[in-house]
Amino acid sequence: MHQCRSPHPCLPLHATHDNGQIMNQNRVQLSLKKRIAFSAFVTLSFFCFAEIGFRAMEIFWPPRHVDFGLGFNDDSRVFVDSKLHPGYMETDPAKRVSFVRQQFQREKPADVFRIVALGGSSVNYLEPELKQLERQLSNDSKQIEIINCGGLAYGSHRLVLVMREMLEYDPDLMLLYTGHNEFEEIEQLSLSGLNNLSFERTISRSAIVRFLRDRRADYEINRLEKEHNQRLLAREEPVSDSNFARAWSHDFGEQDVQQRMQSYEHNLRLILTTTKNQQIPVIMGTVSSNLLQPYLPREAAARYQQVYELWKNGKKDEGLQLAKRILAETTGRHQCSELENNILRKLADEYSLPIVDVESMIANAEPHGIPGETLFDDHCHLNDAGRAIWIEGYAPEIQKAIQSTLGRP
Repeated sequence: MHQCRSPHPCLPLHATHDNGQIMNQNRVQLSLKKRIAFSAFVTLSFFCFAEIGFRAMEIFWPPRHVDFGLGFNDDSRVFVDSKLHPGYMETDPAKRVSFVRQQFQREKPADVFRIVALGGSSVNYLEPELKQLERQLSNDSKQIEIINCGGLAYGSHRLVLVMREMLEYDPDLMLLYTGHNEFEEIEQLSLSGLNNLSFERTISRSAIVRFLRDRRADYEINRLEKEHNQRLLAREEPVSDSNFARAWSHDFGEQDVQQRMQSYEHNLRLILTTTKNQQIPVIMGTVSSNLLQPYLPREAAARYQQVYELWKNGKKDEGLQLAKRILAETTGRHQCSELENNILRKLADEYSLPIVDVESMIANAEPHGIPGETLFDDHCHLNDAGRAIWIEGYAPEIQKAIQSTLGRP
């Protein structure tokens, strides 16, 4: 029998083997934990250095200002306090992609008659004409100030929020011109990320996220510019493949026409009721659309060929009636129709408000009475000559409102 002669206590051979196995297992477990910790450390270090690097890049290539919520959120503001000019409001940097960059005193001076122009891109593009109108209407005793609140792709839903904000700045008169973006605004709402607003604001604190977000925005802007250029190149062929209306991300149904018009009327009523309660006069306007070269979905555009046939055969009035009917019946249209204009006329009559018939003025100024012959840049935006007609229609009503207000005791 084998005897242990070591001065230290001896263990059976099987015990020594088991202990060695346990020690090996501990070493394996320990090394696995170390590998996981090391991998986590490397990953974290990579993102930390990447974050530092992207933040350094932002010194030379500042990130885009992002309009979180796209104006649908309750805390959305077009104007913020100016950091450089105390007491002044200026367009929020995040809103400058949609609104004209401008500045005005928060507390309206006693000698200023403040006008707010409310609408979409058609109002936004009126900025040069509105500035000229300011100068024409101002005199030594009274300065006319027109704040341009035309938001790109803004429809009546978001204009209600803009109107509520503008009431804080004591306006004397509001101009209302809107109707092109009622379907556009539904798609904007679906893209706004309103339900994830807090999360998006939080992750955008990272320079890496901002970089990826801006590159995606660059891609989308380039895509939209390409589509716009294709439409301009295809203007001589209104029903070409490159001139069909772009597909919506929102799936519109036949019932959406009626629902959108109900929403449009509801939102306008909110604006008109609120301004009436605040005793702020409003000047409304019908909205003109390009009927010679509309921007229609493929199916509606094919149907629109009947309009061109009528015009070719000298049946101008029949062609115009059919053109207006097709536009009104088109789901997901990109421009104002007779449905919107009829609502505008009804509300102007109901609220006893002046309404400038821009639609008729544009049609009457065209060589053959067809909107789009000479006075539009695209399917809905007036060109320089068209905007001059817009001003020609609104200016007399603005003068009446100024005289009426200044004549009050």
